[in-house]
Amino acid sequence: MTDHQYQNAPTLNAPDDAPLRRAGYKDLSLVSLVPKWSGGESATAIHEFFDTIEVSAAIGNSTKVDMKQGCALKLTDAARAFYSATPELRNPNTTLQDFRSRFLQSFRDVMSTQYHFGQLYMARQKKTETAQEFF
Repeated sequence: MTDHQYQNAPTLNAPDDAPLRRAGYKDLSLVSLVPKWSGGESATAIHEFFDTIEVSAAIGNSTKVDMKQGCALKLTDAARAFYSATPELRNPNTTLQDFRSRFLQSFRDVMSTQYHFGQLYMARQKKTETAQEFF
């Protein structure tokens, strides 16, 4: 190669070529890092589940459709039953935001009553806070 050819050759460590190298690449193995989600009391919070999906999808260069399918793959027990019983969730035109909002409506909080009682028991009223504001 001549010196002229070397000038136009991309360098491996150039910061500007990283997005170009990632553009056609999807790392679907990152879905394996997302824990299964059951929707039961012992499950992690649903917000954490969707956050994990989003982070792994961003790292793996996945699309919103990939994210929706990844969510569906990781559902078990009550969450899987809900997914199976809700045909619009399997509709290809359903957006990830619609998918997420349906689950947030149906699986609002997986914390036990004891957890909420503990939070209420440990709450403290601020000096400048009235009783109405506190409750």
